[in-house]
Amino acid sequence: MSTAVTPNGTARPEALLRRVELRIGRRLDGLLQGERRGRRPGPGGEPSLTRNYEPGDDVRWVDWPLSARMGEPYVRVPELEPVLTSWALLDCSPSMRFGSYVQTKMELAQEILAGLGVVLRRRGDQLGVVATVAGDLDLVRAPRADRRGLIAALAAVRALPDAGATQSTDLAKAVRALGRLARHRGAVIVMSDFPESPDLERALGMLGRSHEVIAVEVRDRRERELPKIGPMRLRDVETGQSIDVDTSDPRFRERLARVAAERAERTRSMLARAGARHLVVETGSEWVLPLARALEGRSERRRVAL
Repeated sequence: MSTAVTPNGTARPEALLRRVELRIGRRLDGLLQGERRGRRPGPGGEPSLTRNYEPGDDVRWVDWPLSARMGEPYVRVPELEPVLTSWALLDCSPSMRFGSYVQTKMELAQEILAGLGVVLRRRGDQLGVVATVAGDLDLVRAPRADRRGLIAALAAVRALPDAGATQSTDLAKAVRALGRLARHRGAVIVMSDFPESPDLERALGMLGRSHEVIAVEVRDRRERELPKIGPMRLRDVETGQSIDVDTSDPRFRERLARVAAERAERTRSMLARAGARHLVVETGSEWVLPLARALEGRSERRRVAL
């Protein structure tokens, strides 16, 4: 069976969402149940409050078996939870277009965005989507809880133009802009490779005062380990600078691994100081269960705070 693809070779939003829905259904069914009371009752769940019938109540609410046992009319009044709103911020900078194993970091971020939409839609909650190429909010999709809205958001992300080859992204600026946009308290999921920046740490910290922030750091293994193929030229897609290296040189390989480990630790420390929940995902690897654990941790933090 063939999969519909866009001209750049990636799956279309509808096909991507169907694939993600299958992965979510197979791996997360039952895992996220009971995390919090939802807007719809599950199997064996209690859908309503029971009380005496009052004039004007909808007759469809009458609990006839209970009324027969009690000798007077009782109704079960539906009790719906308020809709929760989450926002997802996608970093679409040039560095996110890099990928060496099956997919790019941007394609992985879009998969995770689809997974977030599926999980939240199952709960009846809403997801708003924003994206940045260079620092401004180049895409803003209002919060929605339907499948059509999620497909439209995925298509809009794919339609964003590529950033210039030497254009870096001011992610802190985008985070501050989202903080002004997301007025009601909720969750904000930021998907990026998180460039090092004191401004970004402050922006995430400020956002965390009003929202629960989940930082999804997207990585690729070739950013810390290169194959032994001898001399080659590497180019930084954010700055355009190039450097010639010998990938077979043990000293270079050791230095690359050390620099990558130090950067990963600085990013971890930055996000911890900002109070964000940190989730690391890598291209070509499993992300469904780690995402579920991050969402479970989010609910635990909310219960403790209350």
